[in-house]
Amino acid sequence: MRKVNEDFLGAELLDVSGRPTGIFVIADGMGGHNKGELASKIAVENTINLLKEKIKQGYSDDNPAFIIESIIKSYEDSNSKIIKMASSNEEYKGMGTTLTTAVILHNRLYIGNVGDSRCYIFRGNRLERLTNDNSLVQELVFKGLITEDEARVHPQRNLITRAVGLDEVLKVDIYEKEVAKGDQILLTTDGLTSMISSEDIQSVLTSSESITKNCTVLVEKAKTNGGSDNISVINILI
Repeated sequence: MRKVNEDFLGAELLDVSGRPTGIFVIADGMGGHNKGELASKIAVENTINLLKEKIKQGYSDDNPAFIIESIIKSYEDSNSKIIKMASSNEEYKGMGTTLTTAVILHNRLYIGNVGDSRCYIFRGNRLERLTNDNSLVQELVFKGLITEDEARVHPQRNLITRAVGLDEVLKVDIYEKEVAKGDQILLTTDGLTSMISSEDIQSVLTSSESITKNCTVLVEKAKTNGGSDNISVINILI
């Protein structure tokens, strides 16, 4: 329904020590006329470029924390770039973005998250959400005041409590998960998760024909249910 797409996504495949490595990033810009679409683009492209450079130059099996450190540093750099641009131009004031990154390396998944875009894993026909939203409604869920289903349709579901580009000091949530062949990873903005339930997402992946088809079906279902926000999906088969 929106005329401007403030979502942005990207992916990069690398070879690290003879093993395939994937960097997948998705973002949902905020700021409306204040260029939320620019904030998401900067965050995704900058994060991918920095992670690619760091992993190529500095990864070692002897330092497994390197990927986590690299994700945090790339987020901090993206945060600084967006803040600097916003401060230099009144038109960009107040712009920010969610940012969710998945790095798959040596059968391990590393996730960085700020905001309410999400990362899921689909294994054995079961969908598991790996990230927690930085949002008002997520805090209400944690406190037991509302359910996950109520959060999905809550009138304040779009209010996030943390974003890239808003504060000088950025806290990045980090998650790790072992992965295996046949697992599927799903990254998505809230344009999908606010329109269809986790059960519906699981159903689509269970009856999957291909990861490309999964993305198409999920987006179409979200649009059919109202499509009130931009909808972006990355589906990865390991």
